[in-house]
Amino acid sequence: MFGMDGFLTTPARRSASLSVLFGALALTGCGASDGTASPGSAGASAGNPSAGAAPVAAGMGGMNATGGTGVGGTTPSAGGSGPGLAGAGGVATVGAGGAVAGAGGSTVNGDAGGGTAGAAGGGGKTAVCNFASGLNVAWVSFANDIPSPDLPTFKTIFKNNYDAGGRVVRWWFHTNGTHTPGYDGDGKALAIQQSHIDGVKALLQAADDAGVALVISLWSFDMLHTSAGATYTNNQALLEKDENRQAYIDRYLTPLVTALKGTKGLYAYEIFNEPEGMGPNGWADHRTTLAAIQKTVNWFTAAIHTADPNVLVTTSAQTFDTCSKISGKTNLYSDDALRTAGGKQNGTLDFYQVHYYESNGISNSAFQHPASYWGLDKKLVMGEFYPDDTDGVAAKDLGKYLYENGYNGAWYWSTTDRKWPLGQSTLQTLYAAHADVANCPIK
Repeated sequence: MFGMDGFLTTPARRSASLSVLFGALALTGCGASDGTASPGSAGASAGNPSAGAAPVAAGMGGMNATGGTGVGGTTPSAGGSGPGLAGAGGVATVGAGGAVAGAGGSTVNGDAGGGTAGAAGGGGKTAVCNFASGLNVAWVSFANDIPSPDLPTFKTIFKNNYDAGGRVVRWWFHTNGTHTPGYDGDGKALAIQQSHIDGVKALLQAADDAGVALVISLWSFDMLHTSAGATYTNNQALLEKDENRQAYIDRYLTPLVTALKGTKGLYAYEIFNEPEGMGPNGWADHRTTLAAIQKTVNWFTAAIHTADPNVLVTTSAQTFDTCSKISGKTNLYSDDALRTAGGKQNGTLDFYQVHYYESNGISNSAFQHPASYWGLDKKLVMGEFYPDDTDGVAAKDLGKYLYENGYNGAWYWSTTDRKWPLGQSTLQTLYAAHADVANCPIK
């Protein structure tokens, strides 16, 4: 939303000629229902009880499949001697959590059961929330929150969000690359410092303590602004040269994601804020190609999914001109497009995120069209919008409107720009009407 030098980038400037992103592709849908595993049966053979049958594996189609619970075998009532063996834990193939371990065997009037508990099924992919309600903090110190975040300020923002019913906060990390990740003399990313990991962990801990979770937005179009100084040349090489892109993955991104794997307070990673801004028709001072943007999204997403298969990954599009099935548009971020651009099969997004401001034009308005209108194949979050009266919808009703029209999240812009309590009523009205937003992220 903001330019690298801290001034507000106007939506008119940001929306120039961006009709090349999301379009009318035939996209494959995901499974719609949750798979449910069946429990194992108890073993019951006399004198030498058998193990319980293994549970049926979780359904493949569901985004939140539940593993089955193994039930321990039991010895017969008359003097059984062998320990009962527990049924094996179910395996959650695609789910939000592992199966429950089977219980140990027991006896009646025989030797004490000593069955071994079945192993719990492995944790599955984090589920995308039905509706992720929250706000953008963007930054407290532009591009410089890490390694020493202003925790008191962040904690206040997190608490305000939670108290109003919000559960997700979108936060920018590298932004323009002037402070992190750092580059060597060859223009390649430096190895991550422990202080950087510790700084992010401190933010995640503060978020979790407040009952919210972060979307970590790694980079912004600001990386190609001249106001990034000499850093922009290294950023451009990161986008355009395989060896530089891989150096960032190996030295910084993979160690970061590995260190944060399983950390509470993390909802998702975002690769770029509005990368169209540094594309051929963008508004950044320097430009790169759409192919370079696609390839970078594919490679970084694949690296994150490889280091942490369970975490969610997205990237943000500037407008619905760049994220819809409108005739003549091209979806740069579809699974096929990303795989074709970068070659990484697991480098695909888990959900879409789009931004909207009135100056982008009514044809792009999420407040004039339901989510189904855009014809997308994945869940869709409105990642930026002003908490102002918009296109005939009152400010306090914006989140409620998005919820009731099929969107999967609303993060208003932002405590950096629209200072608290602006936006508070947007969160409160949604929570009052749909208290289930408090279930995101899914525990």
